[in-house]
Amino acid sequence: MAPEKSTRRLGRGLEALFNASPSKSETAPVPGDTAFQEITVAQIRSNPFQPRKTFNPGDLRELQNSLQSTGLLQPITVRPGPGASGGYELIAGERRLRAAINIGWTHIPAVIKDLSDQEILTSALVENLQRTDLNPVEEANGYNQLIKDFGFTQQVVAEMVGKDRSTIANVLRILNLPPAVRQLLQDGDLTQGQARPLLGLENAARITALAHEIVAKALSAREVEQRVRESSQPANAARRGRPRKIDNRPAEIRSLEQYLRKYFQTDVTVSLRSQNRGSITIDFYSPEDLERLTGLLGLRQDQ
Repeated sequence: MAPEKSTRRLGRGLEALFNASPSKSETAPVPGDTAFQEITVAQIRSNPFQPRKTFNPGDLRELQNSLQSTGLLQPITVRPGPGASGGYELIAGERRLRAAINIGWTHIPAVIKDLSDQEILTSALVENLQRTDLNPVEEANGYNQLIKDFGFTQQVVAEMVGKDRSTIANVLRILNLPPAVRQLLQDGDLTQGQARPLLGLENAARITALAHEIVAKALSAREVEQRVRESSQPANAARRGRPRKIDNRPAEIRSLEQYLRKYFQTDVTVSLRSQNRGSITIDFYSPEDLERLTGLLGLRQDQ
């Protein structure tokens, strides 16, 4: 049976924000708001509300090659610099701007909009989420900034980005992990599925130690859950439990499994039934997680 098409789409985004709170762009449209113009890259300052902090060098090189061969297909978006500072402040298109600067461009096509701080943050957050560009920590920080800086509830944030409120709440819990563990998530060495059970431990040192053990031993999310349960039991009770299963799979299979976990940012299990046959299981934890994974696999439910 063909999968049912999803009726949810990522990010009511700015529409939800604009309907909830009038902006400067609604009351005072800027000339050229719907058309682009060439501006000098030296006039553009970075977006202070950009939730994305890491940029893949390989992806950036591919974009640079694309700009050199076909030019810029989509202009960046900027707003006039605040106060009397002049110039422009980037709203969307930081990868495009970085790639253009790297190949020596002095001018770049841009759409100029007059947006508020909260509109800029939401725009950048939605844009990156639509491309699944944010790592879990960046995503959590973006939601947290919308809540703390602008007073939005989790429900309002969920409506902005087209996700369930429970999904927003679960992502925000990542910020309760120790800094070293959040760094592993940012680097892609730890997936959300592996990190989520760690929140069941109260001791930060134990959480950090187990996180490093997860990476070193390529533990699955289920194995992490078992370790957390054992940590919550008396020592003698843990010893009476079932002995841990020894992983007899070839090293290259275990290495492949860890690579797939890092790539998909979720729990992946590679099982062998015989020398040349087996299966790959990819776990998801919400409808949005499933949509993200189908996108990574090149499958779209609306196609």
